[in-house]
Amino acid sequence: MDDVQAINKIEELVKNGMTVEADGRQYTAVNLTPVIFNPKPKTLTVYNLRGFCQFINNDIDKAIRGKPHLIIVNSYESVDLISAYDEEEKKRTSLISATISSELIKYPFGRFFSQEEFAIMFRSLFVKKENDDFDYVLEYASKLTGGTQIDTQDDGITQKVGVKRGVSGALKGTEELKAIVNLSPYRTFREIEQPEGEFLLRVRLDSNEQPTVALFEADGGAWTIKAMNSIVEFIKKLVTGIEVIA
Repeated sequence: MDDVQAINKIEELVKNGMTVEADGRQYTAVNLTPVIFNPKPKTLTVYNLRGFCQFINNDIDKAIRGKPHLIIVNSYESVDLISAYDEEEKKRTSLISATISSELIKYPFGRFFSQEEFAIMFRSLFVKKENDDFDYVLEYASKLTGGTQIDTQDDGITQKVGVKRGVSGALKGTEELKAIVNLSPYRTFREIEQPEGEFLLRVRLDSNEQPTVALFEADGGAWTIKAMNSIVEFIKKLVTGIEVIA
């Protein structure tokens, strides 16, 4: 770098670091944007709704009660406590956010699993409810363990599965799968009732001619609205005096 380049670089650094004061407000020399020093606390993150509500009710920093705030349910897995509109910075601040932990396992819809893998995941990642199809799905998947082959006839809506046993391969029975099953997987905060949804149950043979089972979501995401409404109701029961919207 020669002397001219060095001087130009110094001038650029000086200019970029300069501020101008006008009407009691400071501006940077570059584009004359205002310099605002208004430090705010970092957003606190919790991983359940109960902790979110306890933080608001305890109000340790005395920064919530008596001041305008809003609780926003962003989605079935995210909630924020938002401050009032800041007149100076033209921004809102999130004081605390509740989100579902990434460590919680969700059922992988759309993938085929062996009967054993499916049964383990199904038992641990779905909630059994009265009059749903929890028992039906588990019982049906269990029937496949005794078969060495399956015959399928799929018309796009229903699926017929015939299980064969023994060396002779004699057909022991054929059963038509329900077109749609109603189930409640864990998909939102654990404190609230898990929303029920519709799923397509499918069976097929893998490369080793062994039966595999899969579930496909079939309600177009309608369950997310149910989940968000349940979150709103849960928070309203524990927190008063702050509007909750979804």
